[in-house]
Amino acid sequence: MRDLSIKAKDNYAERDGTIALTFGGTTVEFYVEIKNEVRGNTIPVVQTPNFYRRRDTLLICGYITKPMKDELRHRQINYLELAGNCYIQTKGIYIYINDQQVTETRTAPQGKLWKTAGIKFLFALLNDPELLRQPYRTVADRADIALGNVGALMDEIGREGYLKEGPNKTVFIERREELFGRWAEAYRNTLRPKITAGTYRFVDKSLTDHWKELQPKTFHWGGENAGALLTGYLRPEKFTIYAINFRQEVMKELKLLPDPDGPVEILHQFWKDIPEETQVTVPPLLAYADLATSLDSRNRETAERLKKQYLD
Repeated sequence: MRDLSIKAKDNYAERDGTIALTFGGTTVEFYVEIKNEVRGNTIPVVQTPNFYRRRDTLLICGYITKPMKDELRHRQINYLELAGNCYIQTKGIYIYINDQQVTETRTAPQGKLWKTAGIKFLFALLNDPELLRQPYRTVADRADIALGNVGALMDEIGREGYLKEGPNKTVFIERREELFGRWAEAYRNTLRPKITAGTYRFVDKSLTDHWKELQPKTFHWGGENAGALLTGYLRPEKFTIYAINFRQEVMKELKLLPDPDGPVEILHQFWKDIPEETQVTVPPLLAYADLATSLDSRNRETAERLKKQYLD
């Protein structure tokens, strides 16, 4: 990369400026949008969709979460991160760097509440707030975390202002909508990558249109499928499965073949079944998280419908 210069904003309404990039004798001018960071709830492609329909655009950020980098690259949206990681592909130029470490000064500090055990703990509480009035051992069992984590996590959720005390010292969850959003973001960035088992395709291609006829025995539908079943609004293009047992059983049940570009993704179920929850889909909160942190505007609209119907 021999030359990189930024010009001021001009009459193209949605851009913050332009960059002239020279690489290997080729010079390309990009329209630029600048953001401090990109997480699931600040996805520029949703906020300025017309801008990102152009191939000569570049998103410049101080920090981009790993799942968002993967999604941006999958959608062929050029980006450049302050640490040096980038994906740029247009007009004879291809640059992909993904091994530069993001320093601690570029990432927001987070406590245990937003790491794996805390995410599982919050998921259990948000699905069943009555756990706040149960013994710690019950909470640990339901969340599938170590008993020793519960006290510290209870303290942290209180310090962050998400608990309030009612009559007779009864404790309730406060600022629920904010907590839903933060949980969804933490789940997408931290836990979801750890439980993703792989991507596949149906041997019987007709199942992409007739998937509702399937009767899940070893899995729950998540993502777009759960959104479609719970709201009746969405037609899935990607099929998300949370497996109860080994993925080999799911592959056999649905006749799946491994395919890195396949439309079916399998994830390990990380929660314990709650008796009153549906056995066909994941709990609405998890479906909301899958959809709300997506780059697809249809998914995000479905997430809002889910929230109004099941989480408000």
